[in-house]
Amino acid sequence: MARTTPLSDAPADPSAPPRSRRRPDSARAARRLLRSVWLWPVLATLACGLYRIATPVLWHDELATLSVVRRPAGAIWDMLQNVDAVHGTYYLLLHYWISVFGDSPAMLRLPTVLAMAGAAGCTALAGRRMFGERAGLAAGLVFALVPTVTRYAQEARSYAFVMLVAAGALLLLLRALERPGVVRWLCYAGAVAAAAYLHLVSLVFLGAHAVGVLLAWWRSRRDWRIPAGFALAALVGVAAAYPLVKLGEQQAGRQIGWITRPHLAELSTIWLQIFGGTLVTGAILLAAALAWGSDRRQSALFGSVLAVLPVAAIWVISQKASVSYFMPKYLFFVVPGWAVMAGAGLAVVRLRGMVVGLLALAVLAAPDLRAMHRPLSHADYTYPEPVTWFTPLDYRAAADLVAAGYRPGDAAAYGQQQWALWWGVDAGVRYYLPKNVRLRDVFLGLTGEQRADLWPSLTGDPVASLGPTPPPRIWLISKDDGGDPFTTLPPGYAKVLQDRYKLEKAEQVSGISVALLVRR
Repeated sequence: MARTTPLSDAPADPSAPPRSRRRPDSARAARRLLRSVWLWPVLATLACGLYRIATPVLWHDELATLSVVRRPAGAIWDMLQNVDAVHGTYYLLLHYWISVFGDSPAMLRLPTVLAMAGAAGCTALAGRRMFGERAGLAAGLVFALVPTVTRYAQEARSYAFVMLVAAGALLLLLRALERPGVVRWLCYAGAVAAAAYLHLVSLVFLGAHAVGVLLAWWRSRRDWRIPAGFALAALVGVAAAYPLVKLGEQQAGRQIGWITRPHLAELSTIWLQIFGGTLVTGAILLAAALAWGSDRRQSALFGSVLAVLPVAAIWVISQKASVSYFMPKYLFFVVPGWAVMAGAGLAVVRLRGMVVGLLALAVLAAPDLRAMHRPLSHADYTYPEPVTWFTPLDYRAAADLVAAGYRPGDAAAYGQQQWALWWGVDAGVRYYLPKNVRLRDVFLGLTGEQRADLWPSLTGDPVASLGPTPPPRIWLISKDDGGDPFTTLPPGYAKVLQDRYKLEKAEQVSGISVALLVRR
């Protein structure tokens, strides 16, 4: 049969593009997307962050977030005048998020997963500008494989957003240095202000950025518009955050006064906590050193400064200031700089070597990545060095014990709550209890919202708080000190319970004791 040919190439719908043009255009767009340096790092970071997102038990920092973001916006603002102003922007963002999506563990953590994926994309794009296409892709994938990236992607705190704005600020700076202009410098100023409002400590990256600006100024034959534009943009960004700077300065002693001044040796050991594993740390440091084999020596110098200078600066500041800021999670925003350097180092050894290097890094990171998804992993990667006095608190297991033995009319008393460190036993256990289990806190005075503070207070009259007819049973739930559960309460409150109740049973789960008291 003879092949028929159309009379016209025009489609029936004149408003639609020709098929012969539409298909190649969409295919080219898909190919461009698949070749984008940011796409695979973003997807890899999303995969690591979404995997078992609800498995790790909320720990007490996340419970502090939860207790704040459930309040009305006005109550959050009142609290920020007294404490935690440095996290205020994040609290307000999450407050409006959970008003739409709820406060399940997955929904509490999903914004930080998305923020971390955005940071991966910005890291890849920054790496491309500094070292080229292949190095940018490798930088983004290295970023995705860092175990603490997964850890803080799944934490309901501000650190993933700090990472996003730090990586975004680097990318915006590189764009402004390529083609300086008012709009680009204003965008950079906005990123600086956002970094300040998410965590003031992150502003030390400005020192590293200043080095990059000086290098660009020297390379451009001393064009004064470059340092002038940077200085003005940085000044505008910091000035926009001045009210928060003053408020944070007033609250610093209360919030982080417990952090000890770092020793010189911690300048070398802190990287293990920043990256989340010994083997991963060694591999990233080695790959970053290889970046000096690139023909872009100024980029290698700038990348090294990005990776190291902020940590050294915070160490020095912590020696001189009234409080110490030297905590791994406060310095986490240097990871994009290290990822860019490691990506450049892997790109030096060409495509096959880069693939082998990334696969080797994935193998080395796998045990630590798996560890980040354990039920009690969030408290395990928190402190600058291993501590013997801290046992991760399993609020979910404690809630399961209570729910299994609950009877209507039961009440609760919470130990180790309102003095020293706030461990969130009351908030954590209540969060994981089934909705049909309702326990009145017999010793609750004012809630955190009523006090415009993070945590509640004890009642002033423990006898009156039991009411005219004391509850038949009280669950005494407290941070487990390994002894008599009554010792977790102040002496006067413990005596009120001991005079009126007898201990029927007591059980321990990780970090928490659950005791059932029955009225005499």
